[in-house]
Amino acid sequence: MTTKIGYATGTCSRCGKTMHQKRPADTAVCSCYRVCPLCGAEMTPFYADLNAKTYGSQQSAALKGQAVESSEWSVETVYVCNNHSPPYYSSQKPVEVKMS
Repeated sequence: MTTKIGYATGTCSRCGKTMHQKRPADTAVCSCYRVCPLCGAEMTPFYADLNAKTYGSQQSAALKGQAVESSEWSVETVYVCNNHSPPYYSSQKPVEVKMS
């Protein structure tokens, strides 16, 4: 078995950023999921002001065909950028970059 020495390089499939990392790393996580696509500022983590039971009732009401008040964020929302009106809500997850 050979030891990996030096630096590994990989390109993010979402933003195209080239990443460099010391070996023996085989993967890296790109930080593009935290950047607002509208203004380029770093977004803050999003914490909903409702409890989990509320989400469940909204989903079950939608499945039954009942009207559900829509909002711009969902259970999938991870980050928010408050530099805009209305705020930008992101559900982008971290992107794992394969290093070679």
